[in-house]
Amino acid sequence: MNWYNYRFPLALFALTLSLKLIIAPRIVAQTNQLENNSPNVIITPPGDNTPVNTVGAGSRNAGSCPQDKITEESVGFQVLMPPYSETSEERPNFSLQVPNTVAKKIFLSLRDATEDYYYQTTISLPSDPGRFNFSLPADAPVIETNKEYTWFLSLICNQDVEPNDPTLGGVIKRVEPDPASELNQN
Repeated sequence: MNWYNYRFPLALFALTLSLKLIIAPRIVAQTNQLENNSPNVIITPPGDNTPVNTVGAGSRNAGSCPQDKITEESVGFQVLMPPYSETSEERPNFSLQVPNTVAKKIFLSLRDATEDYYYQTTISLPSDPGRFNFSLPADAPVIETNKEYTWFLSLICNQDVEPNDPTLGGVIKRVEPDPASELNQN
């Protein structure tokens, strides 16, 4: 065999191997330096005041938009129904507590487990804070009996829904109407 034909591939292999030996120790040395940093890190929170309202789950917005003026008596964006609800209505009702907020609309998302049913819309908020009730809009498809749907409601604090907007969620299931309760209503 003629070794002359293999000269270029051998030179390329030798160059690659030498670069690996030269560069790799530097990378290892740099990562070791980063790992040896002191575990004593002091984080100073911004501002001098403690938050007016605090809630669990790592959220500090207490159900309000960042631009809202929060007082001790402020009640945030809340759902006034259980997180898991059953209804006999084909267009379920939602009941909320709406704070005094800069938000003018809420975003509603409703979907089933397989996402065969998936509906999203925005709903205008009343100008006054307090209890707000609404039904699934008429343009939405009705929900099916004996099927669970996951819903989410978000205050739209700016022009569009953003990840930090206060969001509520739950599950609603449509059930057959109870014949006994229908007789009592008549």
